[in-house]
Amino acid sequence: MSVSTLSAADVPQLMLVQQNCYSEELVESAAVMTDRISAFSLTCWGYFKDQQMAGYLLAYPSVLGNITPLAAPFPLYLHTNCLYLHDMAISSDFRGQSLAPKLLDYAKSAAKNMELQAMALVAVQGAEGYWAKQGFEKVTYLSAEQQSVLNSYLPEQACYMTCRF
Repeated sequence: MSVSTLSAADVPQLMLVQQNCYSEELVESAAVMTDRISAFSLTCWGYFKDQQMAGYLLAYPSVLGNITPLAAPFPLYLHTNCLYLHDMAISSDFRGQSLAPKLLDYAKSAAKNMELQAMALVAVQGAEGYWAKQGFEKVTYLSAEQQSVLNSYLPEQACYMTCRF
């Protein structure tokens, strides 16, 4: 198995993994995923085994404290200080093989190579504990605008978290 950058051709497999991992309310469209990968191909990765996608991670250079709304395009910032991990999923067929930590290590290495200071994400579906074990801390204060964006993720199940290097 290996990590590789994603292209639009990988979106059909990505959609299958996404639908396998997320509740219907959190599934984002193939068009949105294609746009994200096209705009930020160097920070969108897949884990493949024999040409089958086992998991993926869609990320982009961002600014700490700025949350991307669910189903929105990734914004392009002139000055960035973090790698925003918007979406990471491992197919149920491949769980238990430590693929998520490997993708996370890959992202962390990429962020450091880009001279970014941190990673950030929105934890959903009760994953806050998992991300805390990976070194992420919950951000307890958000501006009203960013709290509104966070609410697009089902507020009872979402929190913004960061991990500084």
